[in-house]
Amino acid sequence: MFDIRLHQAPENGFRATVEGFQLGELVLGSCRTVAQTFDRSARRISRDGLDHLLLQFYTEGSCGRRDGGAGERTRPGDLWISDLAQPQAAAATDFRNLNLVVPRRLLTPLLATADNHNMRVVSGSDPLVRLLHGHLEALFQSAPQLQPQDAEALVAPTLQLAATAINGSVREEGRQGVVSSLLGAISRHIELHLGDPGLSADSVAAAFGISRRKLYYLFEPFDGFASYVLQQRLQACRNALADPAQRHRNVAQIAEAYGFTNSKSFSRAFRRHIGMTAREVRSLAAHGEGHPAPHARADDWWSWIQRLR
Repeated sequence: MFDIRLHQAPENGFRATVEGFQLGELVLGSCRTVAQTFDRSARRISRDGLDHLLLQFYTEGSCGRRDGGAGERTRPGDLWISDLAQPQAAAATDFRNLNLVVPRRLLTPLLATADNHNMRVVSGSDPLVRLLHGHLEALFQSAPQLQPQDAEALVAPTLQLAATAINGSVREEGRQGVVSSLLGAISRHIELHLGDPGLSADSVAAAFGISRRKLYYLFEPFDGFASYVLQQRLQACRNALADPAQRHRNVAQIAEAYGFTNSKSFSRAFRRHIGMTAREVRSLAAHGEGHPAPHARADDWWSWIQRLR
């Protein structure tokens, strides 16, 4: 997509690692490499015909305009936008970034101004930008396990959230994507704190800067916040019981690790939600299903991007 020039000859030679996934009509990837410049000339634009929008989070190092000041360079958490239909001259330090390549026709209808974002830095201090960053990181981590239909279902909310972060406000057409992403971020927070006895509606609402009423509204489709947390804790117990590496822990120890201190109430709740007893799960040594995506060839990354229109 760019003509590049290394900042200086690396002592150990050029190195780069790129991981990518095609998710419906989006391409999501991560790149780690050395300092270099990125040029996209009018000649290159006319030659390859790409007009995608490239959204990047530089999680290590930074990127910015070559002719810009310090305020026009990214800091960790900032969003950097490249419009591939426009020329640019940028430079990056040694970096690791997260990239989302989006066909122009999918994103520009959601933007307040479609053509004013090339080489733009959007501050990571904006809650909407942080939400987009967390969403893309989670999507990248879960991509190897996603089935094609799951990936397709995530395209629309991802586009809506990206547009909202770029616009700096929630437009009506992007509202559902923001709600979906906020719900996803809260769900990941709950998953990380299932063993915390202090996990509560108040603590979660405070962590995300929303009211308890808003939190309860978000979890209405799951029969309420408390019901959702209970189900997640029971599912975590089920996974632990089915894990051969945790056979040294008895049922009571696993239940207590996820906040269940009364064995009888745990047994009743577990059987009601899981459909079998904890001992039955352990004896069957049930394993969760997950099929990693096959490895793609190195040239697939470029061919995916070229096919996006």
